[in-house]
Amino acid sequence: MHSILHRITIETTPEKLYCALTTQQGLSAWWTKTETHGDKLGSTNSFFFGPDGSHQVDMQVESLKTNQQVVWQCVAGPWVETGLFTFAITPDERGAVLHFNHQGWSETDDFYQHCNCKWGFFLAVSLKSYLENGVGQPHPRDPNI
Repeated sequence: MHSILHRITIETTPEKLYCALTTQQGLSAWWTKTETHGDKLGSTNSFFFGPDGSHQVDMQVESLKTNQQVVWQCVAGPWVETGLFTFAITPDERGAVLHFNHQGWSETDDFYQHCNCKWGFFLAVSLKSYLENGVGQPHPRDPNI
């Protein structure tokens, strides 16, 4: 199995990074329009993509460790067949480091490569900019890459 892995240093606190990964306001500011249905284990967050926002992806919260880790499992959408999405947060002298892991890919095909590129953009550009400058670049304002 293959994983999408990214490591990003962000000039922010672990607390602010955790909020950007667990709140509707935070997720919508850097990834895409979001509806959160609770920040507890087993709750589901819905994310909307596509030109009109009609493509829905549902992620179930599998694990939460305040200011340290967020883990999702896709329960509806294109990543149901893949494994967990893990966002691990560690403090750093420059702020916080995010280690992202989207595991469980059976092959490194075009879809894997597209998702790897898009996760890189959303995490290293949009999330980082949102936390460091107050403005992210969420879908649909992301580049068509």
